[in-house]
Amino acid sequence: MNIIKSAILFLGIIFYSQLNAQDSIRDRIPVDSTTKMVTYKSAVNETGTKYELYVRAIEWLNANYKNAADVTRRRDAVNGELEGIHRIQLYFKDNDGNIVKTGLVEYTFLLQFKDNKYRYNFSNFNLKDKSRYPVENWLDKTKQGYSPLWDEYLKIIDTEICRLIDALKVTMKAKKIVKDDW
Repeated sequence: MNIIKSAILFLGIIFYSQLNAQDSIRDRIPVDSTTKMVTYKSAVNETGTKYELYVRAIEWLNANYKNAADVTRRRDAVNGELEGIHRIQLYFKDNDGNIVKTGLVEYTFLLQFKDNKYRYNFSNFNLKDKSRYPVENWLDKTKQGYSPLWDEYLKIIDTEICRLIDALKVTMKAKKIVKDDW
């Protein structure tokens, strides 16, 4: 009898953890307390002048976007700002394992620079359709038309933006200058 109780308890724990795992994407997606919009933002202290940080960010743009010139809407070295618009491809895997493209989510980013500091802001995530559809709608499971695919789409967005932020942080690190004293 104890084995049956243990098995039921074990299955209950697994079932509960699976339910929580599905909701965890909603916990990871940052929502700005003022705008109530999905927003990935932070200020980072990093060694370098405003211009040096700006140049490093251009390097990041070129490494992470196929057509960086097309992505950027504003490049302002004097004021220390880069602004751009890009898209993330949404997809799901069908029952046969094929990847089915389902849409594009457009987002904006703003990078700002001061001496020894930069700030990033990724926001305005909208599904491109006949009219803009804010991804904030996908955070509410009670929303009419809810689809389990929304969870997958949120994971795709979160993974891509976190990858871009990680790459930005690596690129923005001050380069060690090796002196060739020959």
